[in-house]
Amino acid sequence: MRRASLRDVARAAGVSTAVVSYVLNDGPRPVAPDTRERVLAAIDELEYRPNANARALRLSRTNVIGLLVRDITNPYFSELAQKVQEGAHRAGYGLMIGNAGSGGVEETAEFKSMLAREVDGIAVYGASQVETLSAISKSGIRVVSLDWHLDESGIPSVGIDAVGATRDAVEHLRWHGHEQIGFIAGDRPDVREKTWAELMTDVLDPSRVAALSAASSFSLQGGYDATVRLLTLAAPPRAILASSDVQAFGALRAAQYLGLRIPGDVAIISIDGTDASAFTFPSLTAIQLPFQEIADYIIEELTATSPTPDSRRFSHSLVRRESCGCLPLRSGAIGETNH
Repeated sequence: MRRASLRDVARAAGVSTAVVSYVLNDGPRPVAPDTRERVLAAIDELEYRPNANARALRLSRTNVIGLLVRDITNPYFSELAQKVQEGAHRAGYGLMIGNAGSGGVEETAEFKSMLAREVDGIAVYGASQVETLSAISKSGIRVVSLDWHLDESGIPSVGIDAVGATRDAVEHLRWHGHEQIGFIAGDRPDVREKTWAELMTDVLDPSRVAALSAASSFSLQGGYDATVRLLTLAAPPRAILASSDVQAFGALRAAQYLGLRIPGDVAIISIDGTDASAFTFPSLTAIQLPFQEIADYIIEELTATSPTPDSRRFSHSLVRRESCGCLPLRSGAIGETNH
């Protein structure tokens, strides 16, 4: 069946194509209420859909934004992507999601693919490839960096106070009486690892601090393997801070596999606070990141008529559950307290 055209709608409504255009675009000229109703009725009857490509050429925008992340299977990214998508739809935009891969292998290709589709703006997490950074600086489109500062000036970034979040997590474990706190790091040095190391060096010998850190990928397997390494040390830590929820999920499984009680033998806490963290066993104590605020900022920055590029840091909170000992195990309904 042939797709209805603008001319078909105009003929059915008994108006010119210009009037149909005025109704669709809410201007630039006013349309009488009765005429508008006839046009809208014709659009519904013919199931008319505007040509997106033609509209994009006319308006010099596509009303599509991009989101480039490391691994969409990671609960952090999938939860953030959902909120960005919801916000984009409310603003009248579509969302194109690119998956760069855990090692960033496809990073530049995904970014260039978004540019080829002429998205209006891109939010990118942790761009690290030289080719990607070059493409960003030459693209001329709006870019928001997620929780990572790009070298090029003038590119806004959004995230949290990573130093404060790490400090709060460590201090909470110390409040429970732990001094030997292991750390599951990411696949490259970052602010969270550096902050943890500085806090640990205040009370432990540097060689001991180095032994208590285990680097891994941001994945279930990575968290599992790192935790096994930490908990099979001659002097294993009695508490573990994971850089992310997905690593902590692997850590919970590893501790249980080794026959250890959580939090009796080892307490575990993470930084992310995704929805999934409330449904593990034991439920995971976590630094809760402000997903909604980050998503709102992305939409605001990439869709604003006259954006004011700046960097934004949002506050976090500590959600206390079972894995640190704040709530008793098998407490029934899913519970949590904010600290």
